[in-house]
Amino acid sequence: MTTEIDDAVLPGYAGTRGLNVWSADAALRDAVLPRLSGPAAEARMLGFGALVGGRLGALIETAHKPENLPRLADADVGGARVPAIAYCPEQIEARRLLARAVYGTPGLCLVERMTLAVLSNYAGEGGITCPLAMTEGLIGLLERRGTPAQKALLPRLRSDDAVWALTGGQFVTERQGGSNVSANETLARPNADGSYALTGVKWFCSNPGEAWVTTAKVEGTPYIGLFLALRRGADGRLNGHRVLRKKEIGGTRGKATVEVEYTAARAELIGKPREGLVLLVDEILSVSRLHVAGAALGFASRALLEAETFAAWRVAYGQKITDMPTVKARLDRMRRERRGMLAAFYAGVDAVAADAADAEALVPLIKTEVSKRASYLVREAQLLIGGHGILDDFSPLNRLADDAVVNEIWEGTHPILAGHAAKALRRPRALGAFLARVSDASFAGELRARVEASRATPDDARALSDEGLVAFAYDALTGV
Repeated sequence: MTTEIDDAVLPGYAGTRGLNVWSADAALRDAVLPRLSGPAAEARMLGFGALVGGRLGALIETAHKPENLPRLADADVGGARVPAIAYCPEQIEARRLLARAVYGTPGLCLVERMTLAVLSNYAGEGGITCPLAMTEGLIGLLERRGTPAQKALLPRLRSDDAVWALTGGQFVTERQGGSNVSANETLARPNADGSYALTGVKWFCSNPGEAWVTTAKVEGTPYIGLFLALRRGADGRLNGHRVLRKKEIGGTRGKATVEVEYTAARAELIGKPREGLVLLVDEILSVSRLHVAGAALGFASRALLEAETFAAWRVAYGQKITDMPTVKARLDRMRRERRGMLAAFYAGVDAVAADAADAEALVPLIKTEVSKRASYLVREAQLLIGGHGILDDFSPLNRLADDAVVNEIWEGTHPILAGHAAKALRRPRALGAFLARVSDASFAGELRARVEASRATPDDARALSDEGLVAFAYDALTGV
């Protein structure tokens, strides 16, 4: 891999290709190092930072060439030709490298796993990090709530095998429901062996790999159950489903999202039927939302790195543009914003790791606010760089911009997630834990007053003000 941009693009500019992104990011290290377990953990971050800036980044660049994007192609499954997702070798190898980094050292704590996820997003795409989030959620769900037979799948989910690397999928959304999963119409009928047969259409299926967590209405009950389904049966044949089409999404193009029709697909219930929606939120969506915030932090951090590197090199009007007052001011704003994102994200990671009372507020809050600010920072970097900031062969900024918008939409839109965070903040125990993280007394007092006012506001008006309340809570938390 060359570390220089082709001279036809910008003569003499090496850019960020080949940089160790861990070594290059002092603010990230300042946030993470006090939370790491020791020198071995720091060494893992250093090695992974080099991998992201080098081999992994090169694989992702190649995988995003138009001719290498995932596609639907017929595959031989048990002697039958069926539609399947075909990935280029570079995308498969990128997944293997990330799976090896995250699962190759057993027992990594949450802050280490999430920092690896953040760093991987410096490479500029959700095509491998969305599959990591899906797989992480499924692993945690099976660890805590799976049957012994379901837990037997865990070694494969942690594998860097070319077929199984980052293979977890999430098949929940249906056309008529969207975020309203309780409106699912896919039906789960019990089989004689205790499994279920699923029939219906899933409209938005992220990462259609070998193992999926999926939802369906349990026949004869009012409940939406949560299920484990495998793409193939024990005989290697397709498990009662067909891919209707691949979605043409405006970002995260490195991984496929599809529509799937179940036709008596065999699935196993996880937990009890009445627990389905609670398990979905607590075990799956909370993990995905944390990963979305981490992805946003990674996108923003790479964008800032691109802007700083370019500004330190570019000469205009006889001076380095980094010395121009307007550029200095823009970079300072970007750095402050990113510092706030770092503070908020790792507060969320700390809360989840400790099972703290305010985790239920912090996870939707950082998903909403950090993802929103990532889109802003990527755009700021493009504007600072100018025309080169929108060239695909110059930097990953175009990919970052596309993926950042998708990231804002994934796992719940801003009003929905702000509603979840605000509802949690209105609970005295969660608010108390959150306020303990706010270092500025005036911020803390104002936030307490706003929450009290929110509690006294009628439901309809409260829904309209929740986004403002959560944005202020983010400001109070970060001090930015």
